[in-house]
Amino acid sequence: MGAPWLDSPVMLHSSRMDHCKLNPEQCAYRNGFWRYWYQADHRFALTTVYFVIGAIGLVTIGNILSRISTKPRATNSPTRRLVAILRYFTYRSFRLPWLGSYTSPLSYLLLGAAGTIFFFGMTLGPKPYYWPDTASFGGSPPIATRTGWMAVALLPFVLALAAKANLITVVTGISHERLQIFHQWASYAMFVLALIHTFPFIVYNIKEGTMVEEWNSSVCYWTGVVAILAQAYLTVFSIRPIRARFYEFFKSTHYLAALIFVLFFFFHCDFRLTSWDYFIAAGVIYISSLLYANIRTFLSYGVCHIARLSILPGGFVEAIIPIHHHQAAQRAIPTGFTWTPGQHVFLRFMGLGIHSLSSHPFTICSIPPERPEIEPHLRFIIKPARGLTGHLAQLAETAPKEASSFPVLLDGPYGDVGAAGLFEHDGVILIAGGSGVGFAFPLLEYGIRRNLQLLSASNKEDAESRRYQRTQIQMVMTTRVPDVKEWFIAEVEHMLKTYGVTDEDVAVQAHAHLTQRNQSADMEAVAKESRVEANYVDVTRARPDVRAIVRAASQEQGRSVAVVVCGPSELLYYVRNATAEAQLEVVRGSGAQEVYLHSEHFS
Repeated sequence: MGAPWLDSPVMLHSSRMDHCKLNPEQCAYRNGFWRYWYQADHRFALTTVYFVIGAIGLVTIGNILSRISTKPRATNSPTRRLVAILRYFTYRSFRLPWLGSYTSPLSYLLLGAAGTIFFFGMTLGPKPYYWPDTASFGGSPPIATRTGWMAVALLPFVLALAAKANLITVVTGISHERLQIFHQWASYAMFVLALIHTFPFIVYNIKEGTMVEEWNSSVCYWTGVVAILAQAYLTVFSIRPIRARFYEFFKSTHYLAALIFVLFFFFHCDFRLTSWDYFIAAGVIYISSLLYANIRTFLSYGVCHIARLSILPGGFVEAIIPIHHHQAAQRAIPTGFTWTPGQHVFLRFMGLGIHSLSSHPFTICSIPPERPEIEPHLRFIIKPARGLTGHLAQLAETAPKEASSFPVLLDGPYGDVGAAGLFEHDGVILIAGGSGVGFAFPLLEYGIRRNLQLLSASNKEDAESRRYQRTQIQMVMTTRVPDVKEWFIAEVEHMLKTYGVTDEDVAVQAHAHLTQRNQSADMEAVAKESRVEANYVDVTRARPDVRAIVRAASQEQGRSVAVVVCGPSELLYYVRNATAEAQLEVVRGSGAQEVYLHSEHFS
């Protein structure tokens, strides 16, 4: 007996033996390069693999060039100009007023357009779409065959792009959260290809009058239906407005839906030609990523971490997780937990019912201590919304202080801002909107600490350290909530006082922008009072002109500037386009010699 849902005997690959019983002319037609069924996996699946690997290679090269430090080179360096051109395409985005949203960067759009042209070209270019009626060429319409193989070839890449620790990140240097847009696009392409694969079989069998017979006798048909229904669920619920509305439900069910999809897709393919090679590749890639993340979580970091919750001004939730060295030393793999500014981790809060089923990403808003004998702590600033974050806010507000602690599992850290290279620029502009300030705070502290070290080295005449100059740091925060503005001021002042310095010592300028009128107080009085109390922070009741800020910083000839922005889509749109415009000045040689951007999206 054969395995359920699979032909017998089960093999890794099906045979390519072919005995054409048509006349020579018809056999030659059937065996055409883009039509021959027994080579369809080579023609379409492998071509798809080559295309995606080529795209990954181009992104890798562009990312390497973009990260090259051009500071030591002459201002007319061809390399610098090439990097500036690449960055223009990477930063430039567009407004979609009829949708109330903004596009991905231009480079992403061009890559998506190339993929669209490729898949439609491979689908609609070869002819015929259906076999002619002059002979019995087989029951698989050519257009269905080719799209099926392209969908199979995309599976390993879809799963690789879905994993947090994935090989594409290793190769390209692009963090997993930035690859999510390509995971979604590849999934959409796979779904469209699956639909084009499905409907020609329905058309063909209805035309032949064999639809009911095929459905009742062929397991291949209903396994395909189950697979495409699961795929439709995953695809529809991943559309941004739908995902945002049902985020917690989708997050807790999408693993089950994905498992059903892959399993029935596997049975549907039934080891035809080399189809199982792609499932093996997908399994190895995804399971190795999953094992790495879980082994690191349980063996290296352990399960004994506790998060203490509290409420900050503006309704933010603060979570503090101490990292104890002695606990790490007792584990099987005593690596401890280390991170750099701007990284994030996935937290799984245990004991919270359905919320314990999945982990959620949060930016680390603290940096490791200067001295190794000091035990570090992870700090998170969380903006409450629906689902887990709203539940955490409710618990922090209602639970007694001693009871607002919960066990958590750590998975990470992920992402890499490259703080060390960031602060080798002459100037760094940190722009944060709303809860995005939590992303900027550790970078601000890192810059303060570095500038103090350079100041100390300069006083000691340490020649090796003095070859780097202090970085001029400009921090710009915008919020609609007066309490958040006051909290920001207090955080900056506390940070400077902790290090025992003034803003002049560490070359820091901080600006707070309040963008919504306070209904309970006179805003002029609030701003004036804030200027009196805030020794280090300038307060303005207006939106920041980020374009003017970036332009002013990038107009000085020969200067190197880095811009970091974290906030809602609108803020990212203006900052991205401002830095894109600055790239044109770099190309002309009329402004800064380098303007680098790192952007993070937080709503």
